[in-house]
Amino acid sequence: ILLYKLNNIQIIPYSEDILDVVGKDILKNYANLLPNFHDVTIFFPSRQYQNEFCEKLIKNAEKCNFNALLLPNCTTLHEWTFSNYPPDKPLLSQYARELIFVDALKQQPSLFSNANPWVIASELLSLFDSMSLNEIGQISFPNQITDTNESIPDAISQEADLVMILWEAWKQQLSIENALDPIMAYVNALNNIEVPKDDIFYTVGMDKLTKCELSLLSKIENYSTLYTFLYANDTKLCTKPELAIRDYAHSFKNNDMCSTDCICPYSKFMDAVFADNNLNLKQRSVNFAKENPTSPVSPHLLIYKCDSFETHVKAIDIKIRKWIFEGKNNVAVVSTDRKLVRRLRAVLEHANIKVNDLGGWALSTTSAAAVIECWLQLIENNFPTNEILALLYSPFFPTKEKSSVHEDATTLFEKNILLPNNIRFGLKQYFHALNEYQDKLNNEAIFEYLNHVLERIDSATHNLVKLKNSDSFSLHRFIKALLNSLKVFGIYTTLREDDAGRQIIKLFESQIASFRNIENKMDWAECRHFLAHILDIQNYKSPIIKSCITFCSLEQSRLLNFDALVIASADKGKLPGISTNYIFFNESIRTELKIPTWRDANALQFYHFRRILEAAPNILVTIQTEKNDEKVIPSPWMEAIETLHSFAYGADLSDKELQMLADDQSNVVTNPQHISLPILTTQPSPKLVKELKPDSISISQYQLLMDCPYQFFSNVCLNIAKVKKLTEELDKADFGSLVHKCIYAFFMNDPSLPGPFSKKVTKHNFKEAEALLILISEKVFNQNFLQGFIDEMWLQRWLMLIPKFIKWEIQRQSEFTPVKHEKTLSKNINDIISLRGRVDRIDKSSGGNAIIDYKTGQTPSRKSITAGEQVQLPTYALLDDECCQVEYVTIGKNNTVKTEARIEGDELKELADANQNRLDKICSALMSSSQFTAHADDDTCKQCEVSGLCRKEYWKS
Repeated sequence: ILLYKLNNIQIIPYSEDILDVVGKDILKNYANLLPNFHDVTIFFPSRQYQNEFCEKLIKNAEKCNFNALLLPNCTTLHEWTFSNYPPDKPLLSQYARELIFVDALKQQPSLFSNANPWVIASELLSLFDSMSLNEIGQISFPNQITDTNESIPDAISQEADLVMILWEAWKQQLSIENALDPIMAYVNALNNIEVPKDDIFYTVGMDKLTKCELSLLSKIENYSTLYTFLYANDTKLCTKPELAIRDYAHSFKNNDMCSTDCICPYSKFMDAVFADNNLNLKQRSVNFAKENPTSPVSPHLLIYKCDSFETHVKAIDIKIRKWIFEGKNNVAVVSTDRKLVRRLRAVLEHANIKVNDLGGWALSTTSAAAVIECWLQLIENNFPTNEILALLYSPFFPTKEKSSVHEDATTLFEKNILLPNNIRFGLKQYFHALNEYQDKLNNEAIFEYLNHVLERIDSATHNLVKLKNSDSFSLHRFIKALLNSLKVFGIYTTLREDDAGRQIIKLFESQIASFRNIENKMDWAECRHFLAHILDIQNYKSPIIKSCITFCSLEQSRLLNFDALVIASADKGKLPGISTNYIFFNESIRTELKIPTWRDANALQFYHFRRILEAAPNILVTIQTEKNDEKVIPSPWMEAIETLHSFAYGADLSDKELQMLADDQSNVVTNPQHISLPILTTQPSPKLVKELKPDSISISQYQLLMDCPYQFFSNVCLNIAKVKKLTEELDKADFGSLVHKCIYAFFMNDPSLPGPFSKKVTKHNFKEAEALLILISEKVFNQNFLQGFIDEMWLQRWLMLIPKFIKWEIQRQSEFTPVKHEKTLSKNINDIISLRGRVDRIDKSSGGNAIIDYKTGQTPSRKSITAGEQVQLPTYALLDDECCQVEYVTIGKNNTVKTEARIEGDELKELADANQNRLDKICSALMSSSQFTAHADDDTCKQCEVSGLCRKEYWKS
């Protein structure tokens, strides 16, 4: 005969410390065993409470003059059961269960054609577990339905049949796989374990028991001694929160070590709020106020409300720091709002207050998981630049032996190679850009290091890339390939040096063993989904440290007591929370079938909430009344407390002092700087010190000097420039760069591209020249960018301009012969400073050289050039003594290719001489340390990259 009720249940008032009470009870009832308590076994809801209980037991034993103890066996019912009835083969992990179930569902696509099989598997396995643990062998409907001749809806009957068929199929699948389900094994152990005789057992706070577990405990109670300790204020269990434990026992009795006759007024108030009777809150408040003329609540419990997340965090931070100042050394924050908890932890640690977070956070949110995600993103998206940089800057990048070189190399790779060229993806592009930059680098160690890093990435990801391109493969093969790639590159080693990283590695390696014997086929996307799933549900908890602050969930707090306590984010969404939407059987049907429901979980949470209201002498409840511009409904449990108190005493429970402190902007922890920042109130006019004087300037820097000397000082002398950002899509600057590259390859040899066109371009070879330039262009764009609709549009724009460029080239080559392309020229201005510039093209004619600059964007006007405002073209003439003509060739303006702003002959010589004279004066000024005054020209300022230094708005009237 199965027994589901316990007899010896001891009731402990909510205000008592149950761990301390149980310890004293053991010392009192079994003093004859001292100092050896090895024959006593104590079941806790989790191992979390073991250490604290043992500390309290030792302290109480010391009062009995026993300074050393052989401690009781502190464990959980689950661990004890398996230790005494071990499974005969390894148990499946939860993830392996889901994998087997999903694989079975995929073989029956007609059952759930449009549903996510992982969601279906997760709910069905949870349902099967509940049915097994609560001894529901068949789904049958209650007699009261059939006795009243009410017909069972066909949909429900079919659903029940489907669930039973799937359950039987699941058992058969396990048999075929020769696998042992952990829940079925646990149920089997509970039912078949040999019950010990004449042993001593305690269960402490075990308020969530299944029928199978209750059956075993009741058998233990019959054959041995079993004491069950639970929280409640009265043996009649007369409040609504205590509904959660009423089904556990035939009767409840007070523990003789802590009488419930002396329940304090505050505790009685809470019982009145949640009383299970027919009186409404108004009637209960009148009755309570008669017996208690003054409020017993406000000294113990206060409420803080606000409508801002940061104010919410700030208020809790202030309250905690105030409690610590008052000498409270055991403070807790109870909340399921992980966003609030993470932010609050950061704020407290900013004030050097360390925190123990018992709740932890998803393993997927750790930096160790982030580097693995980054690694997989490399493979999935053709090694995107953002992920390459994230990997290089990651703390998990293996750089111990060359840390200084790594830092310099990474900075150079980002700022001098990737960003200026806007390279967005592709290992080939990185190698090519690195090789092109090698001549400018002048640092063989950095070049070799970067080349080695790229080769390591290529080698380490090779097999994983091949796997990604496969149609399907087993999950254990995917995880094994991932780990092997991390080992080859060295990230595996750095992950093992991190606490969260070790947990991830251990998790992956254990799953390889679990999945190896499971026949399954998945594609890359499914494997990635499963990997994300296990990292999301796996919890990471940082190592326990010595701290006076504890963060925990409501469930984790159920046996703990504190000096002070914050119940944070007490809104309806958290307390009691949002009801579950089941795929199989709604809440009412599950209730009829005696299957545990969300209401059961909610009732247990209500019970924990009632307990925690007396877990500390000082309690603050916080509620954020608005989130994302929407009103937030407070917890109905808190509203009941507020309403009854308002009815009884005509006063609210708001923490007015905390409200005042939180509103004061000065009540934050800061790290003040004693050196005040300089206030710029005058037009900046710095002088150039000797160490900052350049030995050469480029034509673009010369133009910068003409636009605004302060910009030149900041960008060139101080080397301050706005960091270029990668663009997700091709922009005008990228388009111009690629067009320049296409034209260069058309005329000059580039080993990575077709060409060059070695003949003179004429109308007779028009088609041949056009075809080659199109072939070059398609390869250039595909090599560097082509990724999406916008990029394709830029390519098509250039392809449409190619015939026009060839026509212009035919006309051009009738007078000139191209001789040089992308040529760097230089000339000494004086003995100290030289001028340098890179010209797009130099053509030769009988009259001399002609210099061309291609423009795909805005082109300076001829008027601005002749007026001396734009210096590029005339200065080109200074760099080439044989130059007789300079011009811009605009590509794309009004969908044409044509010559603009041509300057030649005497006019060019006059402009070149004028720029020579100006450069002489400028160079002399540079040497004499004259001032670099900001011009504050509006057109120049619009494109200024150092406006934050200049701060024109503070000094220009």
